[in-house]
Amino acid sequence: MNIKEHRKDFNRRWNIESSDSSKEVFIKFKQRILNIFETAKFRYGDIEESYYLESIDNLVTEESALKFCQYYSISEKWETRGLTGFVDSLSGNNTRAIKITIIDKLKNETIEKEFYRLIEVILNILDFQDGWKRSDQIKQILIKRVIEAVEISDNVAITKSKNSIILYPKGEEKLDEELVNQTLSFLNKQSNKHFEEALNLYQNKKPIKSSESLRRSLEEFLRYKLDNKTGLRENINVLQKRLKNNSNSKVRNIIFQTFNYLDKYFNEHSKHNDGTITEPENEFLIYQIGLLLRYINKTTLKK
Repeated sequence: MNIKEHRKDFNRRWNIESSDSSKEVFIKFKQRILNIFETAKFRYGDIEESYYLESIDNLVTEESALKFCQYYSISEKWETRGLTGFVDSLSGNNTRAIKITIIDKLKNETIEKEFYRLIEVILNILDFQDGWKRSDQIKQILIKRVIEAVEISDNVAITKSKNSIILYPKGEEKLDEELVNQTLSFLNKQSNKHFEEALNLYQNKKPIKSSESLRRSLEEFLRYKLDNKTGLRENINVLQKRLKNNSNSKVRNIIFQTFNYLDKYFNEHSKHNDGTITEPENEFLIYQIGLLLRYINKTTLKK
């Protein structure tokens, strides 16, 4: 039984409901992340001696260190290091290396959304290295541990798509899994890109732009499945004709009423970036578009 399952099971048996404030929940999550990045412990092979301890600051490549400094407008600081990461005047192998403070940045960040951004920057933008040259393995270990930390927290959700790791406000767990995470797993490159953008924009409180990205995701996936370059309005009609003899008429009517309402809504509120869309409406649209994308993906589109 993992940590999350045990906690839920214990709380259910003892009728315990969390009384933590959102601030307290974030503080606990932050500490879990610091536990991962401040002393990263890895294992290579099957021997106990292959364990070693490193801070994330010592695992990023020099190019990534420079990139991090540029991203956050941090001044570059250089230090002399030996092969072990410390000054070693006897080895003759000392090198000049950039010193960065990812850990300090994580510790000092008090704005919750900016802390989530930091995690995305670390997992999506930075590259890693060590004596064994296993950069991708390090990243995958870190991603796995962050996902585990998110799963036992109550403040944020995470998804791993083809291109990146995305953190977004936590909704209903089952809906997130079925309509967000699994949706990203089957989308083609273009529709996946726009769906990811929609989640990021939703997280950053930009509902109009997020909704426009959802429209683009739906439009691109229809083009992909129908094998054409037609716009959303025209492809809604094409899809309706394709499904005429391939679905229940009442269900088909519900589906296409939804398509038509959404097309009108997008045209009036997001396509020209001049409408009004609230955060709850944006969340509704994410789940609704996820549902439609899953329907399109599961339906045989015969000509």
